[in-house]
Amino acid sequence: MSQAVGFRVGAEFSSYSELHREFRRYQRDCAVQLWTRHSRTIEAQRRRAPKRPMNDALKFAEIDYACIHGGKLFRAKGTGKRTNQRTNKTKCPCVIKVRLSPDGDKFVVKEMIESHNHTVQEAERERFPHQRRFDKAVQSNRADIKENLGSAVEQGIHQEDNPRDKWTTWKMNQTNLEKMVPALASVKDGNVVVVVSKANVLQAIYFQDSSMKQTFEKFPEVLLLDFMHRWEGLWLPTFLLLVIDGNGESDLVCLWFAQNEERETIKQLLRIFKQKNPAAERIQTVMCSGRPYRGEVVSEVLPHSKLVTCLFHTLRTFRADVTTDKLHVTVGQRNLLLEILHNMCYAASAEEYDLLYHQLLDTNTQRAIDYFHKNWHESRSQWVEGFKHESETYLTSTINRVEQLSQKLQALVGKFTDSATFVQDLLKAIDSLRTECDYRAVRMFQKPPLVALEASSTASAYFSLLTGFAFSRVQRELEEAQWVTFLSVEGEQAQPVSRRRAIVTGPSSCQCAFHTSMKLPCRHILAFRQLRGADLFEPALCSLRWTREHYLRNHPVFRTSTEAPAASAPLPPQQPESPREQMTVQQERYRQAFKVAQKLSVLAAECPAEDFDSCLAVMTAVTNIWARGGQVQVTEINVTHTKEERSSASDNMPSDVDSVHQN
Repeated sequence: MSQAVGFRVGAEFSSYSELHREFRRYQRDCAVQLWTRHSRTIEAQRRRAPKRPMNDALKFAEIDYACIHGGKLFRAKGTGKRTNQRTNKTKCPCVIKVRLSPDGDKFVVKEMIESHNHTVQEAERERFPHQRRFDKAVQSNRADIKENLGSAVEQGIHQEDNPRDKWTTWKMNQTNLEKMVPALASVKDGNVVVVVSKANVLQAIYFQDSSMKQTFEKFPEVLLLDFMHRWEGLWLPTFLLLVIDGNGESDLVCLWFAQNEERETIKQLLRIFKQKNPAAERIQTVMCSGRPYRGEVVSEVLPHSKLVTCLFHTLRTFRADVTTDKLHVTVGQRNLLLEILHNMCYAASAEEYDLLYHQLLDTNTQRAIDYFHKNWHESRSQWVEGFKHESETYLTSTINRVEQLSQKLQALVGKFTDSATFVQDLLKAIDSLRTECDYRAVRMFQKPPLVALEASSTASAYFSLLTGFAFSRVQRELEEAQWVTFLSVEGEQAQPVSRRRAIVTGPSSCQCAFHTSMKLPCRHILAFRQLRGADLFEPALCSLRWTREHYLRNHPVFRTSTEAPAASAPLPPQQPESPREQMTVQQERYRQAFKVAQKLSVLAAECPAEDFDSCLAVMTAVTNIWARGGQVQVTEINVTHTKEERSSASDNMPSDVDSVHQN
């Protein structure tokens, strides 16, 4: 970190304006944001030292500047229900102390501590509220639209003639697709490819800028593909390609503007995407809507990736195809078929799917069975939920992320006059959404959550390792791990109790959907490691893409900074140091215990009527023993009794004893 020349220990300033001007330059040069932690005016200092000479024009006698992450810790006064609250304060030691000179006529820098316990980058500083400003010059500083496209646009990419060229030309006159090319080509480091037919009819435009390409290169595992039909007053099928980054954000990585939705057009665009992005070879999953030809195109161009279809579009296709007219069935048969197909979509295992498949065959509706065999049975790995998450999908079952992004873009673009204006407004909207995403990325490092975590806990270790999105998932798995029980344990494998499918768990692997889809430690792995006495914190269980280090190194907003971070290590959780902070920890413990008590109450209410009194007696006994300061040890007893024996045992049971032993 380069220090400003005029701001150092011993530096003198003859006026407050000179001091403040150098202070602002120091913040800009060192990429830090400071605040006035302490100050004392000349008037207040004169009451403390009336005989000391002081120049009234200086206004202040003492000024302490601290990093915005330093100063007094914020102490939450709430009950802990709003868990998404965050604070800037992380005990940063950076401080600059300015005092009056002995003659009282100048400011003197007495002390400077420039070390930080967090990352220091220009990209982070620019996103503090003090620095975020709307700069009209940046918005208007766009290169002039070139009349000659030059090398910015690749031409001559042809496809087979479309028999609907006349219809396409009519639509082209409405959308003016040619006028969009110069505006897209004017984007710095942009990549524009036009697709034309042999008859020289423009079919589609491929657009990708450098930031989109870099984002896809770092997070290419899951690709979401869908399109929107029209904008405000403009018919223009626009395909949006998205990925999910390390913090769970949806990032736009490519745009396709097409005159039509024909199979060959999409196939050509997908080939261009694969050619321009070498990281396409690392795509694990491609999710798109339920159009049949799109699945064929994806499988043909990206044969190494797994194709999955959107759950919403699959169910909608079932409702549209399974009708009384198309399949010649009655209303009752149609409702039964839709119920079976709906349950098939949510089947968690092959056994559950086979059971529903035989129910479909038992309906004896030959047209429906033929329709299912022709369109769905062979491709069940693409639309059945239990088969989808056998690879990396990050538990994403629909393309709602694409639809949400398209709605935001439509709202930001609004109305426009022509195609060129539409492109300019669209690029501004993309920049705006990208800025919001960058702000949330920086905020994750700037503002840790208010909920305190014990320093030695497993949750604290995972919090320091993972991004906020990944940690929230692992934290829930840690809470649920205590409720996992095992049917059998043999060596390094165990079979946990699961309601819908049989799974096998080990110390570092599991067949459950969460682990295979998220590449994070699931509740079954954590419970098995706890049973074996192994450490619950194991970084190898977490995919590299979810770590803070990988996210900080590869996110575009951090890559733009030329300065190396002063401290790349993640921030440790805050430690309670005061009675109020201890109260916050106590409230968190109460929240966790309350969840357990709620589950215990539900289980007691669901038990048979003849066993309820004995369960209530056990709960009362535990409460009485804890109230007296005693300790309780619980022993599980697996004994099968008849109804009469259980009733007799309940009548003769003491009030303070039921598998409860006081120590």
